[in-house]
This record gives sequence, C-alpha cells and structure tokens, in this order.
Amino acid sequence: MSFFNDDDKKIVGDLARHSAELAAGPEQAGKIAEWKRHNALKPGKSMVLQAPEGVWGEFVPDSVIECTDPFARSVESRLRMQLYKEHHIHDDQPFTNDFHTPIFHRENHYNLEVNTDRNPDAQGVHGAAHYNCVLNPGDDLDAIFTPRVIERNDESTQEYYQKACELVGGILDVKVTGQSGSWFAILDSFIQWRGLENMMFDMIDNAEWLHDVLQRMTDIEIDRYRQFEAINMLGLNNGNNSVASGGIGLTDELPSAGFDGRVRLIDQWGHATTQIFSEVSPVMHDEFAIHYESQFLAAFGLNCYGCCEPLHKKMHLVDKLPRMRRVSMSPWCDHVEGCEQVGSKYIYSVKPNPAFLCTGTYDPAPCRDEIVTVLDAAKANGCIVEFVMKDTHTCCGEPERYDQWSELALQLCAEYA
Repeated sequence: MSFFNDDDKKIVGDLARHSAELAAGPEQAGKIAEWKRHNALKPGKSMVLQAPEGVWGEFVPDSVIECTDPFARSVESRLRMQLYKEHHIHDDQPFTNDFHTPIFHRENHYNLEVNTDRNPDAQGVHGAAHYNCVLNPGDDLDAIFTPRVIERNDESTQEYYQKACELVGGILDVKVTGQSGSWFAILDSFIQWRGLENMMFDMIDNAEWLHDVLQRMTDIEIDRYRQFEAINMLGLNNGNNSVASGGIGLTDELPSAGFDGRVRLIDQWGHATTQIFSEVSPVMHDEFAIHYESQFLAAFGLNCYGCCEPLHKKMHLVDKLPRMRRVSMSPWCDHVEGCEQVGSKYIYSVKPNPAFLCTGTYDPAPCRDEIVTVLDAAKANGCIVEFVMKDTHTCCGEPERYDQWSELALQLCAEYA
C-alpha cells in the first residue's frame, strides 16, 4: 500500500537525500564532538545556536511547500527548515541523518478550563492575554486534580512511522522516539487558572492552600512521567536535539549506567522552570518553586533549569537542584554577576535579547556589546558559555538579520576561544 503519489515522494526524497549528504560531511563530526565537550563542562569555544521559533513561517512560508498531501507537506516543511541553515543563520548545530517519529498517546487532563481576555487586534504569535480566575480556595481539589491515565496509541504511532518510512526511509534513519523532553513549569500553568495577581497574594494569604495545589500538581506530573517510563514511551534526548530552553543535548554521559535499550527517566535530560517568578524574592522562589522542582528533577540523569526568569541572584537556589548541568540566563540577567555566581559549575546558557532582531532597524552594535559583555565576564570566571537566540517571532521582512547575528556571534566566540 502506498500513501503518497510519485511527485510528493520525489520532492521529499530529494530533500532527504540532500540532508543525508550534508550529514555525511566531515565537518559534522567536529560539531558533534564540540557539543559533547561543551556538555561535559570542558573548556573550549563558546557555542552558538539559533532557535528561530516563530520566525520559521517567514523563512520557510507555506508558499514554498510543493507537496499536495498534508502529511508529505509537513515532512517537506520540516526538511526545508533543517536545510535552511545550509545557506542561512549558520550556527554550531550539526546536520545529522536522524528522522524521529513520535509515539502517540491518550491522556486525561485537569478539570479546569483556561479563561482569557485577548485583544483581537494583538500582533505576534501569541499576543498578550489576561487570565481570568477559575480556581479558588474552597474548590474541590480532589475533583480538579485527578490522576493522569496514559494510554499508548500504537495504531497512530505505526501509521505515522510507515508514512515517514515511505517518504524518507532508506535515506534518513527513521526512528520511533517516545517522550524525549520535559517542561516542568507548574506555577506557569497555575497562574493561567488563578491569575497572576491572585497568585502573588496567595503566597502570603493562602500559603497552605497554594502548597496543597502545588504538591498535587507535582505528584501528578511525577506519576505521569513514571507512567511514560513504565509503558516504554520514553525516548533518549542525548542527540542532535535541543534540551529545555538551551542548547543541543549531545552527550556521552547519557544514557546512564545500566541502560539496556529501554529508556528510563535517569537516561534523559530533565528540565524545570518558573518563569512567572521573575520578581519573586529568593526566599519565596525557594519555598514555592525549588521545593517542588527538586522533587521532579530527582528522576533525571542531567538537568537544566530556567528559561526567561532572571537567575543571577538566585544561583544558591539552583545549587539545591539535583544533577544540574545547564542554567538559562535570560536577557534580564546581569551577566557580570551571573558569571561570577555560575563559574564553571554549569553551562551558562545565554538567551540574547531577541528585541535586537525583532524590532526597529537592525543594529549590530548592541548585539556585539551584549555578546562581548558575556564573553568578558565568562573569561574572568571560567564559565562554559552557549548563546541561544530564541523567543524571536518576526524578522521584520529582513531574514538576513539572523544570518548577520549568527556570523557576529560565531566570530566573537572564535576570537575568545
């Protein structure tokens, strides 16, 4: 049985062959080795990664997709995005011949519905929102926070895999890969039900109730991932994949000792973040976030922490987390203080200011100043640094901005190596 017409198969097959040719290039092995060196906390060149996120629709718009079948179009788009980096936004991500397909599953969710007010004229991928309160003290928490039940959907998993094999099998290495990433951010979810202002008052006025909710959410999330583990639904994330909000996961330290082919949580990178606590004191961050995040992260082999929240004054809290390896340092961090606090303990994962690329007229001067500030502070404190340009949602009609930023970052990192 064939799922696709010959034209679609040729379009996708040609792209896959080109991707495989790039993956076989001699420079890819060097990039892979550099990421493994970097993730092992060994000194060397700072790494550069572009994660354009919302800008992909401008780099690879629907108008360039040639296939007719919806599944073939999705694979074509995925390959074109990978191949875009051959001639644009050069960075340190290698080309590899992996093509991962998912394990599908069904699960129940919390018995709450997010209620928001949004400006219909808002621009951007997400836009701003006001979260209306749908969760209050006195609500029946047993009825709301019910245990998750995970059920594999092997039929959909196999169909997806077969379709991918028809399009790129024999060219790329098609692998069924289970749940291979974690994003533990229960407070970022909580404020969508409770509202940001209410949550801030809850930490003082309703602390016992808030702790009850957070412990329930933590227990459910831990059980959820343990279910993934029990039904063989986990996948390794130690390859050419991004981990958390940071860099590439390539490492020889995972999977952990005792790995027999069946992936366990201890074989994976883990991640937690509480972005909504940017302006919360270290004491409260510890009590209402770190306390729960440490429980979740205890299951994983190597861990990452943070995303958009500034952490330069909270590294003593990050030190409490198990098996930490990578910490996100957002555009709102004081990088001089941050580098002093991190030193060589963890990867200093810099998130440069995306506004430099997404607004106004592109000016390389503030980009250079930001990168140099980090590199100078890192050099003084022995930091292992990566620059991950993310949270970008437009190129303002000038995609070359991203090319220029990458070239600048690569050049400066090479000069400081």
